[in-house]
Amino acid sequence: MMYRNVPKTNWRVSELSFGCMRFKDEDTAIEVIRKAIESGVNYFDVAPLYGNGTAEVYLGKGIRGLRDKVIVTAKSSPGNGGEDVGEYNPETGFGIRTADQARRQIERSMKILGVDHLDMYQFWALHGDSIFEDGIKRGGFMDGVLKAKDEGLFDYIGMTTHSHSADIIRYIKDSPYEFDMVTLPFNLIHPERTEAIAYCAERGIGVVAMNPLAGGQLAKSVPIYQKIASNAGCDSMIEAALRFIIGQPGATVALNGITYIDHVLQGTAAIEKGTLEMDTQARLLSELGELYSTISPDRLCSQCRYCGKCPEGILIPEVLEIYTNLQLPAFAEDARQHLGAMIKLDPEGYDPAACTACRQCEEKCPNKLPVSEMMAAAAELWRMA
Repeated sequence: MMYRNVPKTNWRVSELSFGCMRFKDEDTAIEVIRKAIESGVNYFDVAPLYGNGTAEVYLGKGIRGLRDKVIVTAKSSPGNGGEDVGEYNPETGFGIRTADQARRQIERSMKILGVDHLDMYQFWALHGDSIFEDGIKRGGFMDGVLKAKDEGLFDYIGMTTHSHSADIIRYIKDSPYEFDMVTLPFNLIHPERTEAIAYCAERGIGVVAMNPLAGGQLAKSVPIYQKIASNAGCDSMIEAALRFIIGQPGATVALNGITYIDHVLQGTAAIEKGTLEMDTQARLLSELGELYSTISPDRLCSQCRYCGKCPEGILIPEVLEIYTNLQLPAFAEDARQHLGAMIKLDPEGYDPAACTACRQCEEKCPNKLPVSEMMAAAAELWRMA
């Protein structure tokens, strides 16, 4: 495993890091966590909401007896997962509005994880100004976090965000504590935020690139992806995507959502091949840009599932994935076959026409997708498919 130094923390962080959002079940989670540690992965990112509340439990069991080998980061937020502040809910980690709530939330995560010390605590899901302002108010979230840090519950403070570069830089500058690490979306489909990455590098702030595979989109095994990856001298698009991340100036690590041991093996093998040359990175971006010329990257669901349950029973991420694939010639035929099979299994879950445009999901979506508009467009594609 290759490692990067984070100047503000002096950590040596594994270039492939472990996002704990996508565990399958307890046994699989413990097994894959231990395999990752054995493979040299040392940075783990978890939140109360992940795995419907199971991720902290599974991570705690996975690192038991191995605590000295890993960097454990936990997080919570004044927000609701979208752009607005929320109501306090310790089970999700959202709506942390007071210093006292922040302290209780930190201690809750530590207890579930089974640790007496965290390496970093993060201002999670900082997706908008109202969340930031609420978080830094007197007696608010950051006051509680800073006090807990001073008392030794953890060593460093991070931020996770889906905001644009200008906002990220402003949050860093205006925060009562200059964050030690920033986690932001960055991948071959969404190569924005380079200004924020460069600013962090100037300040010695570590940059954790989340969604390196664009919510799994770049992990799909399709001929067009294989051709583009081969043109870059890579065995797969997974390899190309991860090597692109670690080759980006200022980016520290790729934070991949890991479910199975194969994900660990693929990821570590890719990282060990090293960075891609700048001209190769440019070619990758160009060829993928051409592929997505008919689809706005801003309309690609990252499968984060912050949207929650649809009142009409629509499986939002699954429907949006098929909707995207139907628009790409290389994906369309497989997408039509998959759609037909899924409709037979769950006709209501895969019926975008059932959307009432209540926009409940849009309020929670960190990527600001116009879900109701996309559902209407998907319903049209369904009729043609």
